[in-house]
Amino acid sequence: MGRTLLATFRTSKTLRIHEGISGAFSYAEQMCGMENLRIWEDSDTLAVIVLIHFSPQFRNGYLAFYLNSLNSPIRVKDEGGREVKVKGLRVPLEGKGSGRKDSVVAEGKASGTIDKKKMVTGARIEFASEAEKREFLGLVWQVQREMRDLPSLAGVN
Repeated sequence: MGRTLLATFRTSKTLRIHEGISGAFSYAEQMCGMENLRIWEDSDTLAVIVLIHFSPQFRNGYLAFYLNSLNSPIRVKDEGGREVKVKGLRVPLEGKGSGRKDSVVAEGKASGTIDKKKMVTGARIEFASEAEKREFLGLVWQVQREMRDLPSLAGVN
């Protein structure tokens, strides 16, 4: 297959978070329900990829992002309890319900800007236990010691 499963973590829910001051007042849209967060390593590129299956009412396919991309770094913050906040995502909402099997990272416009209203830029992930959250954070910090120049994540096959 070319990928090695590094870890699986049980999650309770994954919510989309919005940036800026209006984000505090935005509806907490649930992207993923009671699912498993899986972390894979690609044997060719050494890319470490996180996958969580989207809830059908949000979108088809998987929320997918690199943990160790130098080009599109993500930040993971411990929010206390069983939650972490992930920022720096670039997963488009376009195609919602379009039957796509994958989440994709959209490229910026010619000016390099991205319409953040059409993108999932952050998520709040609630793990099934604090121990699983701590193990996830430890793996993230370990993987992010060696960031890599990786191509855009155009989908997961």
